[in-house]
Formats: sequence, C-alpha cells, structure tokens
Amino acid sequence: MQIHTPCGADVMRNSLCIYKHVLPSENDGFLAYGMGKFGRMEISIVMNSSLKFCKPKRERVNESERIIHAQFVRYGRNAREWLKKCALLLPRIEEKQIWRKKGFSSIYEYCAKLAGMSHASVDEALRVLRKIEDKPELLHIVETHGIQRVRPIATIATADTAAFWAEKARDMSKNTLETYVRDYRRVFLPREKIQGYKKTAEPRKTAAAGAPDRLASPQKEHIEMELDSEIAQKLLKLKGAEDWNTLMKKLLTEREEKLEQEKPQPIATKSRHIPAAVKNHAIEKTNGQCAYPGCVKPYEILHHTQRFALEKTHDPDRLMPLCKEHERIAHLGLIDHEEKAPEDWRLRRTHDPMHHKRQIDQMVWLYR
Repeated sequence: MQIHTPCGADVMRNSLCIYKHVLPSENDGFLAYGMGKFGRMEISIVMNSSLKFCKPKRERVNESERIIHAQFVRYGRNAREWLKKCALLLPRIEEKQIWRKKGFSSIYEYCAKLAGMSHASVDEALRVLRKIEDKPELLHIVETHGIQRVRPIATIATADTAAFWAEKARDMSKNTLETYVRDYRRVFLPREKIQGYKKTAEPRKTAAAGAPDRLASPQKEHIEMELDSEIAQKLLKLKGAEDWNTLMKKLLTEREEKLEQEKPQPIATKSRHIPAAVKNHAIEKTNGQCAYPGCVKPYEILHHTQRFALEKTHDPDRLMPLCKEHERIAHLGLIDHEEKAPEDWRLRRTHDPMHHKRQIDQMVWLYR
C-alpha cells in the first residue's frame, strides 16, 4: 500500500535527499520509507496503524561524512550547470537531426540516455528556446540561470524589450517574475484577459507617454458566489430596493469604520518585533490576504511601506500584509505610491534610483 501525502515546510522543503524513517506508534505500528521530492513524500506502510509523522532530526556529522556531503552538493551543482548547457544545444540538435544520425529513435531517447532529461523537460526547453532564439539577452539568462527562469517571459518579450525582461529575470526569482509578469499584463497590456474575472468595462488604456505607471482597474466586475440559502435570504433582505453594489459598499464601509476605531497607536521602537496588537490589526485589514490589488494569495510577510530602518516605527497604517512575491517586488522599487492605501498603488516598469527608500531596499537584497 502506498500513500502520497504533501510534506510541507515542516518536513522537507524542496528536498531531493532520500530518507529512511522508522516511525513508531504505541503498538510498534509500522515501518515507513520516504523519498522527499519537490515537497512531496511517498510512504510505504508495512503494518496498518496510526500514522505519526515527524520532522527528521538533524545529527552531527563527522569529518569524513562532511566531505562526502560536500562532494555530493558540488556534483549536484555541476550537474545542474551542465543540464543548462545541454538545453541550449537542443534547437540545433533538433534542426540538424543529430539524434537520428547517431542511431536514436527520437530526440527524447537521445536526451534521456545521454543527459537524463525527461520528455517534458525536452518539450519545454524546445518551446522556450524557439521563442527567444532571436533574443541574445534572454539566451544568456538561460545559460546562467536555466530554462525555468525565462519561461514566464518567453511569450511576452520582444526583440525591443528583451534587455528589459533580461534585467527582471536577473533580479527576480522565478515565482516573483511570474507574479510581476501577471501584474504587468494587467496594467500595460490591456488586451490580455485576467483569469477569474469577466470584464464588463471597456478595455483599459495604457499610460500615456511620460505619465506614471498605473494599475488601472475596470469600472465593473462580474463576481459569482455560492451562498447558503439562509445567508442568501438575509442578504436579499438587507439589499431591499438598492442594488448590490450599494449594499456591498455599505457593508465594507462599516467594516472599515470598525477597524479604524479599533486601530492601535503607532509604536516607536528600535526592536523589529511587531507588537501583537499592531500585527493583528494589519492582518485583519485584508483578512489575512496579500494587500496588493488583485492578489488573493495568503500573506506571508508584514511589509513596512515606509521601511522600518528609516522610521523605527511600527505604524498600523504603514504595515501591509503581502505575499512573498509582492514583498520582493516592493523591495525592488517597482510599486509606486506605497505610502498610500493599496488601492492607490501603481506598478512600475523600473525603479527610481533616487528614491529615499532605494538604499534600504538594496541592503535588504544584499542581506537575502
């Protein structure tokens, strides 16, 4: 019997190492073997019993074990570097049919046997490289960072914008780049559809030449909800003769007024520890979601929009819950009007090198 279960950050985050666990229960229940791979674990159950899963405990290694581990890490790093170089050769191998001339039945067999590349990774490499074959800046990113780093921008980059997107790929992780590209499409490419929304407004207009980058919002949006019958009836009574927009605006206004009344005072301190009252208020403002407009991810980081190093103050009005990706984008200086409410934030194409927060943001990136 096999059980596939997500491990999560508490067990093995992005682990590729093989583990052997004996997981005892009260009656010597079972023996389990696990292999962590990209945050998942496969467990083979020998005896049927209650499962108690725990994080593997770190142990001290001796000098010979440390050397073996260091060699494995170095070889693994080298293997990844060589796979990047192999991927860059695929378009020419496919074009010249080298795989056929060497006696292989397909390019997939050629790549699997000679480089250990999967069918999917070959397809993805060929697709991305065909998109960027005329963009040397992005090809250099593939060589230094791998195919996955340019995958989010392969379809959006042009010959004129290749240098712009190459800079973004160098500065951002893959996940942050994916988030930035998604927001960029919404702001600067009005014909792109926003997944999850049905637009009833006219297409947005991009910023005029010389105008600040703006996060334009549609006038109207269509949202569908599934509600219990009892809740639906109560809402219908509250709505009365008004339209739904008026009712929802009234409910949101009441909630905002209540939060404003309960808002704690800013606390000036040298400690980076955020007092519980300020922290809870900041999280409650967005119900634990990322504060960036249009993002529905759970928050991961409480972000000081005025930078704590500059003011040494935990201000509930300047403390915003953000997902990891939008917090990274903020520290790259790509969110304008941070001192205002999130609905007034504007996505930027480039950072302002003269902004007073720039030095702090650079120090944050050096620390990370």
